[in-house]
Formats: sequence, C-alpha cells, structure tokens
Amino acid sequence: MKHYEELTGGEGRRVFYRAERFRASVVMRDISAVVDVKDKSFEIFDMSMSGLSFVSPEKSEWDDEINQDVPIKLKLGPNEIFQGQGKICRVESLEGSKKVALELTKGYLDIQSILDHHDDLALQNHIKAGLEDHSAEVPAGFKSVIADAVYLLRSTRETLGRVERDLPADTPRRDERIQDVILECEKQVHARWKAISKRGMAELNGFRKNAKAVKAAKHYTEKTLTPELLDGASWWRAYAKPLGYPGDFEVMNFAYNLSLIGDTAYAKLCHKLGTSTGEFIATRMTLVKQKLAELSLKASKDRDETFKVTSLGCGPAQEAANFLKGHVLPLPVHFTLIDQDHDALDYAYKNCYPEVARLDGRATVECLHATFVEFLAAGNLFKKIEAQDVIYAVGLVDYLSDKRAARMVNDLYKNLKPGGTLMIGSMRDSDTSLEWQVEYITDWQLEYRDEQGMLDMAKKLPDHVKREIITDSTGHCHILVITKPD
Repeated sequence: MKHYEELTGGEGRRVFYRAERFRASVVMRDISAVVDVKDKSFEIFDMSMSGLSFVSPEKSEWDDEINQDVPIKLKLGPNEIFQGQGKICRVESLEGSKKVALELTKGYLDIQSILDHHDDLALQNHIKAGLEDHSAEVPAGFKSVIADAVYLLRSTRETLGRVERDLPADTPRRDERIQDVILECEKQVHARWKAISKRGMAELNGFRKNAKAVKAAKHYTEKTLTPELLDGASWWRAYAKPLGYPGDFEVMNFAYNLSLIGDTAYAKLCHKLGTSTGEFIATRMTLVKQKLAELSLKASKDRDETFKVTSLGCGPAQEAANFLKGHVLPLPVHFTLIDQDHDALDYAYKNCYPEVARLDGRATVECLHATFVEFLAAGNLFKKIEAQDVIYAVGLVDYLSDKRAARMVNDLYKNLKPGGTLMIGSMRDSDTSLEWQVEYITDWQLEYRDEQGMLDMAKKLPDHVKREIITDSTGHCHILVITKPD
C-alpha cells in the first residue's frame, strides 16, 4: 500500500488530466463504430468520455472547420447509440488519411454502456449467423454423399469401440490384436470412402458454378462430416492448421510415417484413412527421388564435376534425405533447400545431415529461409544461388494462380544450367481428384490442373524446350518436367 506522499501526480503536460481514451478497433473488434458528421459516416479511431476522433480520406478538407460546432451521431451497426454536438479541435495525418479530433460540447460518451451495447449486439449477430440455415441451398445429391460418409464413419466408430470394450485390458497381445482389426477395417472403409469421394466430386462438378451452393455445401460439410474425422491426427492437423498455413511439413510427415497414431482404435483408423488419402505425397516424393537419381547419373556420364539441386518450398525434404541415403552418389551433390517455415528447414537439415556426414564430403546441404512473397519473385531469390542442374517445386504452384505459376516457371527456368531440369508438381484435375475431401472437409484450397494446364505453365518458354508430364501412381498429382537445351 502506498502512502499519500508516494502518489507523484503528473509532470509537464500530464499535469492536465485527460479522460482515458480507447482505441475503437481494440475494444470493439466485432462491429465497427462510426460517427455521422455533416451527413457523412466515418470510422471512429478512438474515443473517450469527452471526445472522439475519426478517420477521413486524405483529400477531405477539415482545416476550415476547426473550432466549429457540428451535430454528431454515433452508430453501432444499424443502431444509433449517441446523439450530441462536437467541436472540431485538431486535424492530423494518419497513414494516407486524416484523423479528425472532436471535443464534445453537448452530451458525453458512456464508454461502458457503449461497450456493453457492442458486446450484446455482437453476441446477437454471432447467434444469428451461427444458426442461419442455408441447408436448403445444398443440392440433395451432395447431402446424400455427406450422409453416407457420416453413416460409414459412425458405423466404424461403433464397431471399433465394441472391439475395444470386448477385449479386456489383460488380454494377451491386446494391442496387436486391435491393430490387426484396425488395418482390416481400414481396407473396407478406404474402399467405401473412395467410392463416396468419387460421388462427392461428381456432385461438386454439377454445382461448382453456383457460388451460393458452393458456400452452403462447404459450410454443411464442415458442420456435419468434418467433426467425424477430427479424431484422426492427419485430418485434425490439415483442418486446424496449427502452424498457420495448410499442408505444413508435419502433414507431409504423416504421409511418410505410416504409424497408427491416436488414443482409440477409431482415432487410429481415422488417421490411417487420412494418410491413405494423402498417399500421393509419398508417391510424389518417390518420383522426385528417382528422377534425381536418373539425372545425377546422366550428369556423371557427362563428366560434370558437381550436381547442384535446389528445392523451392522444400518442406521436410524427405526426397533429398532418401536420395542421399539410398544411392551411391556418382558425383558430388549439393542441395539447396528453401522454405518459408524455419521449423521445416530445421527438420529437413536434421533429416539430411547424418547422410551428409556419412558421405564424407561427397554431399552438402544448405538451407535458405525465405518468405512466400520471395518465392513469387523467384528471379530475385535465385540471384543468391548459382545456376542449378535441377530445380524442383512439387507443391508450391498448388497455391498459385495460372498467371503466377507461369511467371515462376519462367524465373526458375532462367536459373538452370544448360541441359538442366525443372520439375513442377501440381494437384491433378480429374473426376477422382481430392478436391472434395481437401477443400470441403478440411478447408484447404488448392489449384487443380489438367494436362493442358500443366503445359500452359511453360507456354512462354522457347518452343524447342523439352516438356514432359509424369503422373504419380495414385493419379492425384502430376509433375511437369522441363529440360533446358545444352
């Protein structure tokens, strides 16, 4: 407890008391407060019991209004919450706009009452939005697909739950027996799931041009089907996106490590269903690894001194680690791994470096931490790197428009050595694509391309450049392989 002598008071200008000011965007996050001045509405910047300030366009004229009394009204959404008078006392620049300060000359702002009103209105809006029924806009055929998927998963949950209950804790080899049951169930569940997914894609293709139906179908899926799958770690991570971006390196690691993860048999099966659905991640990785082996052997036969490879958006770089681990290197290899996630680079480096050490000077790995924006300006990014024998980006253009993808392909091509190879992977657009599962269930938006879309990414390259499209064994992704002439 302080003594009166310890209460120091204000110094300088602070000796003049000023009512506490509240930044509107901080205390009223859900609904913006606006002030009406001279028949125009402006967003409130901050406010106190005795005044407020608002943001006005830069070109607006307020200097001539200083010290003039004007009628004002405050609004929260459609509701008027204050009416009074104010005197314009100050105008200052604010990030390309003007901040106009008003001192109230008639009435005062009951801040707590305004905040309570905001919270009540925000709660009402939240309830209204949460309970708003758009299900009538979801096509009946799509609802049938969702219903069948929910029925399959709930039946599976009940079946596996009964197995766990019927096997006492002291049953010999209980965990192994349950694991065998999970794997047997997964075969049947996955077959039915693939059929349901194919139907989901057929329904989606029927209404994808109807924006209202698309939005309603996504909402319907996330409210009904998604929760049934979130016991599975692979589905949860893809949906929750704990690192702030979809398809993080841990999602990819799930596809490489096929362990049964989960606290219950159903959770383990859901996780396995997710990794089976994402099987293309592992098959794509194997395709790239095999291509690296083929190209490194060719470089050796061409008597190159080193084999320089760059992976853009490398993630865990499993193909690099497997390449170093599984092959007798025909010549020294240098990997440059580039990603926007520092944790992904840390994982990739730790995954590769034991092989680098084992190879005793025949391999090196360098990591570059770059932003996604720098990825888009790949020409500038690659100024830090020598011309490469191979550049690959197998999951990056999934997040880029066709125009940006083509620009990136052009930039990367310029940074190849003569005879070098560029590999660009993309999700495959087909009647059995993963769009229904990935976008509707896990809210993970990707670009899907057919064969012509893949070739279009390289349409600005010289005509004599060799182009080849390789499709993985699952049919869910393909790789455009571009070879620069010698």
